[in-house]
Amino acid sequence: MLRRFRLAWVFIIFVHIIQAQSPRFIMRTDRTTVAEGETFILEAVLENIDTKSIKLPDVSPFKIVQGPSISTSLSIVNGKSSGSYSQKYLLQAPKSGKYKLSPATAQLGNKTIRTNEIVVEVVKQHVSALPDKTEAKSETFFRIETSSEKAYIGQQVVLNYVIYTRQNLSSYNIVDEPKPEGFFAEPLNDVQDPAQRKMLNGKEYYTQVIRRLILNPQKKGNFTIGPVKFSVEIPVENGNSSFFFVETERKILTSNTIKLTVFDPPKEAPTSFCGGVGTFEMRATVNKSTVKIGEAINVIMTVSGDGDSRLLKAPDWSYPAGLEKYEPSTTQDETLVVGDRKKITKVFEYIFVPSKDSIYTLKPELSYFSPETGKYETISAGPFSINVVHGVEENGSKANHNPTSNFEELKSENHNILSLRNSPWLSSWHLAAILAVIFSTFIALFIKKRKIQSSKEGQALQTKASFIAMKNLEKANKFMMEENHKAFYEEISQATTGYILKKYNIANSDSSISNVIKFLENNMLTNDVIDKYKEIQKKCEVARFAGMYDCNMGEMYHDALWLINRFEDK
Repeated sequence: MLRRFRLAWVFIIFVHIIQAQSPRFIMRTDRTTVAEGETFILEAVLENIDTKSIKLPDVSPFKIVQGPSISTSLSIVNGKSSGSYSQKYLLQAPKSGKYKLSPATAQLGNKTIRTNEIVVEVVKQHVSALPDKTEAKSETFFRIETSSEKAYIGQQVVLNYVIYTRQNLSSYNIVDEPKPEGFFAEPLNDVQDPAQRKMLNGKEYYTQVIRRLILNPQKKGNFTIGPVKFSVEIPVENGNSSFFFVETERKILTSNTIKLTVFDPPKEAPTSFCGGVGTFEMRATVNKSTVKIGEAINVIMTVSGDGDSRLLKAPDWSYPAGLEKYEPSTTQDETLVVGDRKKITKVFEYIFVPSKDSIYTLKPELSYFSPETGKYETISAGPFSINVVHGVEENGSKANHNPTSNFEELKSENHNILSLRNSPWLSSWHLAAILAVIFSTFIALFIKKRKIQSSKEGQALQTKASFIAMKNLEKANKFMMEENHKAFYEEISQATTGYILKKYNIANSDSSISNVIKFLENNMLTNDVIDKYKEIQKKCEVARFAGMYDCNMGEMYHDALWLINRFEDK
């Protein structure tokens, strides 16, 4: 009797623990985006619910290929128990479109409980992803597949190497991989796509992506990618195999080829075009909403997307008069693998200096080309309102100078001259002599004032050039410590070229490297300075656009510093 009581008590505690766990009834899939003809798993799961009466909703137009496959589980962790019951189905996708699957239901006593809904998107198979009849008859074959058969320069194109098999393969390797002509190819490491199932000619194949490349088109034209050769080891049943040793047969398989057409983006690009081709997002912030005259306004723009990082640059966007704009710099350059693509993020810093008090409105803008829509898209942030107020000079007076004060002084002097002229003791000779002295004095003062003004303007340009260059070099030093090669060379290039543009007041329209070199040669700068500038820019271009970081960053940093110091001495 006592034993029965103890068993009953244990059972009650066990049931109580089960009920104490969170009950859940859900429906889920192994993926929500599939291609036409592919299969995916649909699963209905009961967790910590004492029933097994699951009723699947109407799944048409999907076709049930297999199922239901039933599984149960019971686990005890730290004295707490949980149990689950599930039904799995293998569904085949119909034609392209978005399909909503209604909730599955189950009976719990007199109550009907329901799962969540699921939306599955079926996309069209790319022509390159459709095996031909010969391949579909083979038990194992390899294919190369691209995300698109048409692309634009600057767009990311995904190239997958895919194995299709109905056999147990011992191993497989790539034995011959031709370099894609006309593309900059970047392999994605650690591809972890799960194996998929596809129905071909009534047969189910297991497919697996074994290698993935990101292709960045470099020029327009028609290109052929592939074929790629693979070797496979296939187990053979010839009576010589044992439990510890399985005989295999080695085969060389050749993939298909792909025709890919590359276009130039349309020429009618907006002025705010950033060089990006793909899909992009942008956000911007401003460091202050109130500044003084002459105080810097910093606008930070963060751009992220899936284009070619080497072509992405800080966009030009309109700003109000009364603000002086400096060359934007790149403060961050990151690339992450997200899904089957590379996501790039760049942060640009813009500096504006107000010359007069006013309320300015800034609206950062960016344009990119969308291959999906076939046109340029423009996005913006803000607007940001900046209130500029008077500053204070070192002597304590207001930074702005009243332009009417000189005019009033001049009027006063003219009045005194007229008074002297009407004086009875002043002869015409005396008046002429006095006027000549006054006129000569005015001419001398005017010439001196122009010299001082020109000197101040030159000093201002020199100071601004040095300020921007030092700011770029500070960032370059930071990137050097972080071993961020790409951003480092970007800042070195901007520090040297930007300094020359600002020091000699060269227009941005003439800011190409060749134009700067021509300017230096025409202004008779010494050969060592010109040669050092050429050397720095060549190394920066190789590093930024070819991804070759063979140079010593410390030496490059000191070369840039030496070059700027030489210009400072002139």
